[in-house]
Amino acid sequence: MKKSVIIFTGILWLATAISSMAIDQSPKAVEKWFKTLPQRHEKVTELHFYFHRLGGSAPSAATIARANTTTPNSFGLTVMRDDPLTVGPDISSAHMGYAQGMSSTVSLEEVILVDYFTLSFTDGSTLAVLGSNAIFHQYRELPIVGGTGAYRLARGVITFQTYFFNPATREASIQADAVVFHY
Repeated sequence: MKKSVIIFTGILWLATAISSMAIDQSPKAVEKWFKTLPQRHEKVTELHFYFHRLGGSAPSAATIARANTTTPNSFGLTVMRDDPLTVGPDISSAHMGYAQGMSSTVSLEEVILVDYFTLSFTDGSTLAVLGSNAIFHQYRELPIVGGTGAYRLARGVITFQTYFFNPATREASIQADAVVFHY
């Protein structure tokens, strides 16, 4: 009997802890949150994670448009993505969410993408990224233009550095470091 009470108490505590971590995103809760905004202080969060472009039998990106011209840098190519986010550089490390959106090649000079995607985290929070990504440069910096959940009213910068790239399979692991201002 005592053991079942302890287990039940543990489950109840865990459920309470998990539900208190979630942010209520109902219209009434968001309205209430905004009414308290003048009393809130802006926070700074630093994030470090990896996202992975997968190939093979379960690719995480698909071509949705291709220009009628042939260029060495695939000008006019548009790709839809659903790349997994992980804590570490290995795809088997702890899962954090997905980078979901599109990338289009926009330069006739070199391979430059315009990336427009949402970092969708497992807790339901998001960060919106929109910017130019010269993928063969060592470091790339893109703006964070918004967010939801824990990152409401987000703005900031995310930098990318290629950790691994296989040109034959087009698989890649990208290190991401973000500095996010939010409430």
